[in-house]
Amino acid sequence: MDNVKILLDDPKKAVIYVSKPIIVATFIESIYSLVDSIWVSGLGYNALAAIGASFPILISVYAISWGLSIGISSGISRKIGERDKKEANKVANHGIVLAIIMGILFIILVYPNLNSIFSLMGTYGLCKTLAVEYSKILVLGVIIINLCDALYGIFRGEGNTKIVMIASIVGTVSNIILDPIFIYNLNLGISGASIATILSVFISLLILSYKLFIKKSSYITVNLKNFKPDFKIISDLIRVGLPTSCIDLTVALSFFIMTYLIMLVGDSRDLAVYTGALRITEFGFIPMLGLASGATSVIGASYGAKEFKKLKTAYFYTIKIGVLMEIVIVSLIILFAPILAYLFTYTKISMGIHEELVKALRIIPLYLIFTPFILTTSALFQGIGKGEKSLIIAIFRSLICHISYAYIFAVILGLGVFGIYISLVFGDFTSGIFSLIFGIIAINSMLKLEGKYRS
Repeated sequence: MDNVKILLDDPKKAVIYVSKPIIVATFIESIYSLVDSIWVSGLGYNALAAIGASFPILISVYAISWGLSIGISSGISRKIGERDKKEANKVANHGIVLAIIMGILFIILVYPNLNSIFSLMGTYGLCKTLAVEYSKILVLGVIIINLCDALYGIFRGEGNTKIVMIASIVGTVSNIILDPIFIYNLNLGISGASIATILSVFISLLILSYKLFIKKSSYITVNLKNFKPDFKIISDLIRVGLPTSCIDLTVALSFFIMTYLIMLVGDSRDLAVYTGALRITEFGFIPMLGLASGATSVIGASYGAKEFKKLKTAYFYTIKIGVLMEIVIVSLIILFAPILAYLFTYTKISMGIHEELVKALRIIPLYLIFTPFILTTSALFQGIGKGEKSLIIAIFRSLICHISYAYIFAVILGLGVFGIYISLVFGDFTSGIFSLIFGIIAINSMLKLEGKYRS
């Protein structure tokens, strides 16, 4: 297959080839949350604040699916690097089964406790009611989300990212069409947004399933009829995927605490501004996430083939491209902040937060400049099957840097919500330096190992 040959060829070309469709796909996928927020903001700033309060739940939902997806991609790409198609197929089979099991467990654990979770976050009144209403549907749809991301992981692992892009685009367009229908035409309000999201993911799942199970044009073959658990594969998927899930869960916990701090120094209006600014800023974060995802497959294949110099090239090339890309994105967000702010202030009921949102959009996006160092280093460890080290980076970034800076600036120094904004910038600057050093040490260790192999 051409995709497999490219993974094992020139690392620079491979990173670009594999990443381009993923960048487009993840960019398109990011519209899911943006579109929900835009349409919901028409219901008022309390509804937008509810979307923000629901963010930890949303991240938790995707933490399970994305972590497993990365584990599948890493496992398959490493087996491809080892020229072992049979084992690559087994990784895919186990990934699909785990997607279903983990989805069921998530529903059992989270759904009955949603009301208590939002109470602990400090939300109250209409904001809390709307947040629970919105989150219920997303939690119940977690199995669909898990299966969709599992199939995304299979295709990314074999380098077939075009189908990932196509499924993402179709799903996102569906979401854009369905959102206003469910929210306003069917008068379902904020719950209509989450229903539209789940239906859109289901449409993407159907496209991927057709390609994999009916057309059977992929390199990987999935057959669950004679499935037998292989605890070595399960262990590997968990070892790589669980830390990745925990990475997202640290972000969820960080946002949980950030929400509490915002409600401590401000109110639901401030939370609405913070939510709107983050939704727009995500457009700069998501493309870098796509680039890092592509690098994961290339790094995994290079690691499996013990081509550590190629691995090093892929790592630094991804960082270089990422930094340049983020500088352009940040500049555009800051320049067009007044226009972008209207995405969430287009009605009379939400227009009052426009000026505050513009100010936030001229500070918060600056953190994006440092994300290439963080995400690429995480991709490095995920690609070589050491996801636990990616977790160390995530904990340092989200739970140590972001939270400590936020408390210092917002509470101790009395800067209020402005302190929350600048904590993201200082947090990613600090964790970016830490990540780069961590990555260089790991690569140098592998290069020394390669020298031993050749000698």
